[in-house]
Amino acid sequence: MRFVFSLTMIKKLLIVGVLGLFLGACSNMMEGLGKDMQNIGTSMGGSNSSQNNNQTQTKGKDVVVTPVQ
Repeated sequence: MRFVFSLTMIKKLLIVGVLGLFLGACSNMMEGLGKDMQNIGTSMGGSNSSQNNNQTQTKGKDVVVTPVQ
């Protein structure tokens, strides 16, 4: 009886481990895909290039940040 319980516990842990590995692989793939898409957008002159232009406009100037309550 005790052996059957431990066998099912091992099966449960194995299933959880396999699911964890699967989710980890999917997460890494999606992160890599997102970075690739961001690089493609930047190389095509996407929104990242306009952000760089905005940063150079404020160079050497005082910028005041007011907190929102």
